[in-house]
Amino acid sequence: MRSFKYFLFVLSIFLFFACDSGDIEEKKYTVNNTGKTVKLTGCIRGLNAWEESEYGIALAGFSDDSYYAVMQRTVTPVDDSGVLNFVLNGVSNSISTVELAVTNNLRRRILSLATIDMTAYGGNTPSDTIYLEVGDIDVTPYGCIQMGIFDKACIQCHGGNGRSAGGLNLMKDLSYGNLVDVASTQKNGYYRVISGDADNSLLWQILNEGGENLLHYNHTEVLSSQFKNNLDETKSFIQNWIKNLAD
Repeated sequence: MRSFKYFLFVLSIFLFFACDSGDIEEKKYTVNNTGKTVKLTGCIRGLNAWEESEYGIALAGFSDDSYYAVMQRTVTPVDDSGVLNFVLNGVSNSISTVELAVTNNLRRRILSLATIDMTAYGGNTPSDTIYLEVGDIDVTPYGCIQMGIFDKACIQCHGGNGRSAGGLNLMKDLSYGNLVDVASTQKNGYYRVISGDADNSLLWQILNEGGENLLHYNHTEVLSSQFKNNLDETKSFIQNWIKNLAD
């Protein structure tokens, strides 16, 4: 018994010095902060309008020729002021644009509201924070249609440069009052937009099959030139907005 205790004592002394001698290599773990940081700043009003919706407002990163976000953060209200300082971290070099966008539940871009071209910020190491400043904007569904559709595809003929084709002005702060529950000046018996009734709204009808015959102009081609492979999603968003006007 005494010899066994002596053996344990000698073994413990050996292990102590062996562990402390440096013979066992210490593993070191380093956490690298990779990717760039994009900060969204501005006063963003109307975020509460997206509660319980299939759509949402997101700060999202997209790669070339993809309509689906590689990464995104849903933008949520902070307080009643609407002032935001919202950050997207870890933006890799595979991301070509970071956008304030309307996306659906599958992270597909429906409308782009503001964009940063990330290819202008090259390099493999993190850079200083890149700012996406959007100012004071309305991101309700109507506000997004104004920024994402009317301003990009429609005002050239409807309000821009003094032109108001068909007596319709779609410039900011004028488009809603010119559209919703307003009779068409070009098509008797038709209303431009009927609250809650997309099927009978002239705006919806001219964007679908046969619509070019109603006003003798192909408005779908105008949208498709701007939204390319995203036309169906853009039209569905307009339809959803008209239906929800009745709420």
